[in-house]
Formats: sequence, structure tokens, C-alpha cells
Amino acid sequence: MTPAAIDFENIPVQSEIISGIIGLEAESSTCFRELDRFVSSDQGVATMVLRAVNSPFYSRGRKVANIPHAIATLGFNVVRSLAILAFSRAIFAHSRHPLFRTHIWHHSLLTAIAGRRICGDLGDARGQDDAFVAGLMHDAGKVLLFIHDQATYLRVLQLMLDSGCSSQQAEAEVMGIDHYEVGLEAVVSWKLPERFSDYMARDLSAPRNEYAADTVCFSLAVANALTRGAGIGAREEPEMLARKAGLSAFGAGDALCDSWLRPEFMAELTQDEAYRLCAHI
Repeated sequence: MTPAAIDFENIPVQSEIISGIIGLEAESSTCFRELDRFVSSDQGVATMVLRAVNSPFYSRGRKVANIPHAIATLGFNVVRSLAILAFSRAIFAHSRHPLFRTHIWHHSLLTAIAGRRICGDLGDARGQDDAFVAGLMHDAGKVLLFIHDQATYLRVLQLMLDSGCSSQQAEAEVMGIDHYEVGLEAVVSWKLPERFSDYMARDLSAPRNEYAADTVCFSLAVANALTRGAGIGAREEPEMLARKAGLSAFGAGDALCDSWLRPEFMAELTQDEAYRLCAHI
């Protein structure tokens, strides 16, 4: 099987809208108008954004009735992140199978929330929204493989959980292709910014020199490791020393490792408004 066998447009949202929103720059003079246009072009996405904006977590005390008001109230970056969350939710809602929901959707959602928090812990407030979007998108290749052949990809997930092998190994064995190959093709096909190949087409478990200078990539790698170690996206890794060694290999210091590996950390992520809005699709 090759990436050519995958239908990259067989998703319940328009890829050009996803790429358009991701490609918007906050400094552009037209960014607010363009974000309004993209979000408003999909009724389901617009509805979910407004639902989020009016939730207790984001609400400023007055009802927000339209997307321009939402952008003016919460700012460009927050609404952009909510829009990508809404699109991701629509894609992941393709199946309610418990294996897919836990190990693909919940994994991606918690990785996004964790990545945003880790960026904040590192003092990079500007990178938080990018880390959130990266977390939501990093397993797009898995979603496309699942949509292509649901029954076979469920076998991949079961093999991964039973044997403890990586998803890449299970995919190669069962399907003859892995989600990194598909993710790279998706970056090209969907006309995403080139940096998304770092999120969607590389093994996040492998330490890279770039992590020292790229807070978003570092936060994504750590967040991915934390959720996998908790048994969401992989078989659980109960050995705390091994999990800490993995984070240390990325360049995380002892104090931060200990903070992120606290038993309460994952529980705190599930209290995030994004999780409460979208986990149960």
C-alpha cells in the first residue's frame, strides 16, 4: 500500500478551510476578516465555536452571537484554536469505536491540551496556541488510515496494545504503510505550512536537536509521551523512572519532569474546557 491509495479529501470537512485557518497570520491586516470567513463557511464549526465562546470557561458575561463578536471578545488566536478544534472534532467523529475514540481522538485532544500547558510552563505564551493546533493535527495520518480501512486499522490498534510495539511498527506490519508517510502526504495535499511535517510526519518519540530551540515541537513531543505513557495512544507505561528518562532525553529538567509526571497532571487536563466540550463525540 502507498499514500496514493489514500483519499485525502475523504474527510467530513473541507481541507482548504483547515489549511486556510492554519495559514492565517495574526499580524496580517486581514486576519480577522479571513478567520470570520473561514469559520462561518461551515455551519457545524461556527456553531461549536460559538458554543465554546459562550461556555463558562470563555464567557465574558455577555452572550456572543456571531463570529466577528467572538474574535473581538476572545482574540484571534483563541478563536483560531477553537476553529481547528471544531474541525478536528468533525474528522474524529467519523467513528465511535472505543479503541479509535481512546487511542486516536482522546490521545490527540489530550496531547493538544498538554502541549499548550507545557508551552506555558516553559514561558512561551505565544507558542501555546500553535502547540494546541500541533497536538490536534499530529495523528492525522492515523485518522486517514482509519477512514481508508476501519476494520484493518482496528487490527493495527489491537496489535499495538497487545504487543507493546509502536503504532508505526503495527501499521507497517498490518497495512504496509505508516501514519508518518500518510501524514507527510497530507501536509502536501492539504497545502499546510511546511512546519506541519515536523508535527505529522516525524517520530515524536525520537529526541531531536531542534527541541532546544523550538518550544512548540518540544511541547508536542513531551505531551505525546505523557499521554502515551498514561495508556492513551499506546499501552500504559507504569514504570515512572522509564517515563522520566524519556522526558529527560528530550531535554526536560528534573523539576519540570516531576511536575508533568504527577498523577494529578493528566486528571487536570481532563478538566480543561476543550476536553469537556469535545471528548465525548
